Amino acid sequence: MKNHIFTNAKSFIFYFLLFLFSAPAFGQIVPVGSGSYTTVFPGVDILGRNTYPSGTPYVIGEAATKPVPTNDWWSAKVKSPHVNNLFTYPMALRTINAGLVISYIEAPSGANGSSQPMDDQMPIIVGVTGLNAASANVSDFSDFTFTMNWANAGHSLSATAGIAMPFIYFTKNESDVAQVTVNEGSALVNNEILSIENAHYGADFVIYAPSGSEWIQNGNTYTSTLNNKNYFSAAYLPPSASSVSAVAEEYKKYAYVFPVNTITSWEYDEATSIVSSDFTVTTEIKEGSNTTVLLGLLPHHWSHLAPTSPQPEGYSYTSIRGEIKTLDGNEFQIENTFHGILPTLPYVDQYSEGFSPSALNEKIQFIENDGLATWTDSYNEGQVMNRLIQTARITDLSGSLEGRDIIVATIKERLED
Repeated sequence: MKNHIFTNAKSFIFYFLLFLFSAPAFGQIVPVGSGSYTTVFPGVDILGRNTYPSGTPYVIGEAATKPVPTNDWWSAKVKSPHVNNLFTYPMALRTINAGLVISYIEAPSGANGSSQPMDDQMPIIVGVTGLNAASANVSDFSDFTFTMNWANAGHSLSATAGIAMPFIYFTKNESDVAQVTVNEGSALVNNEILSIENAHYGADFVIYAPSGSEWIQNGNTYTSTLNNKNYFSAAYLPPSASSVSAVAEEYKKYAYVFPVNTITSWEYDEATSIVSSDFTVTTEIKEGSNTTVLLGLLPHHWSHLAPTSPQPEGYSYTSIRGEIKTLDGNEFQIENTFHGILPTLPYVDQYSEGFSPSALNEKIQFIENDGLATWTDSYNEGQVMNRLIQTARITDLSGSLEGRDIIVATIKERLED
């Protein structure tokens, strides 16, 4: 979950730097404080980079009226008609023409750490009968949830997912028939509940139709008119559950409480140096008396909960990001103490046994004449520029001003480009 203010700030800095170091469009420069920005596109650099992204963003509805974040866990969906690597933790999602693929991927460990690649399996496909949409468009988003929409030939399906949340929330056209295709696992129907045991990597899932609904089986496909309603949901059950049917009933109270907005807000107390962040969900109750969703808290959340915050007391999930703890509630608060940032270690070689100024100087001379590759993208460029920037700081502190100036000139030329 990201603080929306922080995301907006990063976007502002990016565009500020882009505009500030662009030579064209002097007539459209707007001063701001000690800097400025231009109101027209400044053009590309000599290598044709920094142009607009190709294609048209796959955003509709409310999402098309907002500045779309390009650094979120679901941002790939903005660029492509379909994607196969949406990880909510603990679930793994994929969009296809027929709807949403729900899966679970076990993260293998290796010499370079863990990874979580999406495989080619499509264990569970959630959609509506007749759906064949060439794209799934982002129709809305908030601080830690987003909504996708599939539409074609009068059919429509929307799915809302949130980071670390065990539920996916679906809505459809009134005339559509909900459809679930089970390619892996054993399915069992119990009135409005469709349980799927031992699916991909042994994961257990449950599909909740509105009360009074029926699921009709035809081979591995299950359909429901949803008792003439337009909503249903799916949940990934905790691996520690000893009884799928028991936990399916236990989770049912969350199945009809849909998140419609999520907000992350924060404040900083300068006197105590504590940053307090509030995570809040606004809900719509489709049916029943329950009013809360089931939230998932990642380690950097549950390990820093404020003393007054609601506590996660539900089941836990394993993920590549660490243990996810669940909380029955629509809000929680975390606190982090800001201890300051030391960007560069001080030059105190006299306190470091075995430190060799001459060896350091050799490393500086080896790096100081490095150029910057012309092929790189914005992500990798930040990596290689930081290597030079940190070397320039070390060079300055160690007194090699000539080497410092060479590196600064290299950095400055690229920034100006």
